[in-house]
Amino acid sequence: MKLFRNILRVLSTLAVLSYAFIFIDEVFPPYDPNLQESNFGIVMVVVLFIWFSVGYSYLWKNEKMAGLFFITWWIGLFLTAWLIWLYGNVTVILGLPIFVIGILLLVYAHKKDVASHQH
Repeated sequence: MKLFRNILRVLSTLAVLSYAFIFIDEVFPPYDPNLQESNFGIVMVVVLFIWFSVGYSYLWKNEKMAGLFFITWWIGLFLTAWLIWLYGNVTVILGLPIFVIGILLLVYAHKKDVASHQH
């Protein structure tokens, strides 16, 4: 059970490092001036990054909360890409592994709760 948790932590750490590089590229100039993103679109990039970071911080204390944050992060990413960003489809696909990690974290938290109630 701990091996499963550690694998999820390692995968999440790789994801947060990759996401940080993408975030820096998206938010800080010089970014592509031809993609006239709305100000709200840029704000959503920051909000989603903060949301993801909070979820990542929960990964070390409360796997259930981390899973909920990762799942809702992906839903927010999906809605933002669908409604606001002009070229956001790829980001939804790239974020899908985080959605899966979120689900696996919820499964781990549930199994941990069941195991703790049995002893």
